[in-house]
Amino acid sequence: MMKGDNLSGAYSLNALSAAEREAHEAALRGSDEARNEATELQDTAVLLGLAVAPVTPSADLRARLLAQVAVTPQLRAMENRADAVAGPAETKARLRWSRPATAIVSAAAAVALIVGGIAVGTTTLRPEPSYQASQMAAITAADDVQELDTTLAGGEKITLRWSPELASSVIIVDGMAPAPDDRVYQLWYIGESGPRAAGFLPVTEGVEAWQVLEGDMHTGDQIGVTVEPAGGSKKPSTDPVMVIDPA
Repeated sequence: MMKGDNLSGAYSLNALSAAEREAHEAALRGSDEARNEATELQDTAVLLGLAVAPVTPSADLRARLLAQVAVTPQLRAMENRADAVAGPAETKARLRWSRPATAIVSAAAAVALIVGGIAVGTTTLRPEPSYQASQMAAITAADDVQELDTTLAGGEKITLRWSPELASSVIIVDGMAPAPDDRVYQLWYIGESGPRAAGFLPVTEGVEAWQVLEGDMHTGDQIGVTVEPAGGSKKPSTDPVMVIDPA
């Protein structure tokens, strides 16, 4: 096991075991210097990803990969993953919530809206798998990227960054309390037909967190956050603690 400062670089690349990550996050909560270092390293990792020119794969690449997967022994699926989610077809909800949200963030309500040219600089102190980082980088680099920033009454800083062209969005939170024990923060796209499950938002005490929402963001969608039982729900079981309206 790596010790001391040697953990910082591996942590920024999501290369730690679960035990190492938990121990390092405990150290981060007690050190401003360590948190700053982690942020700088993760910013660098994202910038390096953006600096690489995209490469269009050959037409037969998918077929060759699938053929290789078919003959390659697979490891057992990881159990009890906190970020495991059901597929979109299993998580569609048909009804909206019956009562108003606790907090509604709206660009139409004098909240700052920034269009285009947004610099990379906000990253999670709990890295997600590499595909999450690449999705966030793609949103940030999109020509039509937009960003909505606000601070809630409790002091929580919330950022929504999205690209209509990519139909994708990322939520970034700072100062938000972790979900209660045996509960999770679940993300939703809220459209005309009701809420659609969009993954989970893992929050660690004292550190910034972000998550790219799963599924496509449709025109007119709001983004909601609810507190759900561990493992999540197919449709919201509580009123949202936050609703973000990018309209």
